[in-house]
Amino acid sequence: MKKHRAIIVDDQRSVRSMIKRWIESDENWEVVGEASNPFEARDLIIEKQPDVMTLDVHMPEMDGIEFLKKLLPQHPMPVIMFSSSTTEGTSITLEALDAGAFDYVTKPSGTEESLIEAKEDLLEKLNAALNYNVSLFEQSKRVISASPTVTKKTTNFRTKLILIGSSTGGTTALRKLLDEVDHTYPPILIAQHMPENFTALFASRLNTELKSIVVEAKDKQILEKGTIYIAPGNYHLEVQKWNGDLYTKILQSDKVNGHRPSVDVLFESAVQHGLAKDSIGIILTGMGSDGAKGLLKLKNNGCMTLGQNKETCVVYGMPKVAYELGAVMYQLPLEKILDKVKEIGAR
Repeated sequence: MKKHRAIIVDDQRSVRSMIKRWIESDENWEVVGEASNPFEARDLIIEKQPDVMTLDVHMPEMDGIEFLKKLLPQHPMPVIMFSSSTTEGTSITLEALDAGAFDYVTKPSGTEESLIEAKEDLLEKLNAALNYNVSLFEQSKRVISASPTVTKKTTNFRTKLILIGSSTGGTTALRKLLDEVDHTYPPILIAQHMPENFTALFASRLNTELKSIVVEAKDKQILEKGTIYIAPGNYHLEVQKWNGDLYTKILQSDKVNGHRPSVDVLFESAVQHGLAKDSIGIILTGMGSDGAKGLLKLKNNGCMTLGQNKETCVVYGMPKVAYELGAVMYQLPLEKILDKVKEIGAR
């Protein structure tokens, strides 16, 4: 059987050896080349034509971001970044996703548990990368443009809550989806699969780019119109209702579907508190199945549900499972979802 081909780009020989062992522990994969800098990597890509490349964010002579910007227009391919969990590493990784990187793996801290988690994360993302929608590369590079000067009709929302779940490709998809969201929208709660440190920076960046207020959710925040709440990494986010107010609940219970935050946890909390009929549920690009069952529960309890279509997903995983379960009432291109939200929300 023909194996999938990977190349590793990292300036440290010991790190390359570790990543190679991890990749080749899966019998369906082989490492066909290693490079210590982007110039070696460029030649390897041309010669070996790999299916996937792993890339360190910190590289000598040319950093990973600059390399991505030069490489991907000529050789569109899934690139998995190896990132540190430092503030600098997190910032560079988010830049890499904006530049077209497929996904990232956080470098292990050195403990046995962190090594196992990083290996499992890499193998999962390697296999997901085989379904990478390369045609979206140019879209992933687009910068959010300035708001048009044309006055748009304001939506009088009756919907009280918008719930969104996303994973691989979600950072870019969310920026595009939420670009026109303003103070008239109901509270928006998002479970995006990201580790600690990443979510605070991601929320901060969105807050500077979007019209709405964007925050990393804290425990027991009263939900307010025009505000977007991002689930904190390594914590679940739920919505609660008490004395007529809606507010957040942050908890660190077991992972669900291998994730914390989990989309299912967010969606199911709205069902538990009788909020499904007053909500819109949305599932975006991502690998795996997290959120599919929760979206079905929302739908079965009166929620209007939307899913991103295959053509606009970086990975058509979570929305695919939700659609096949019958959880998605409207399957739409990413750029059409907000229009449908406004139509539904005004009913």
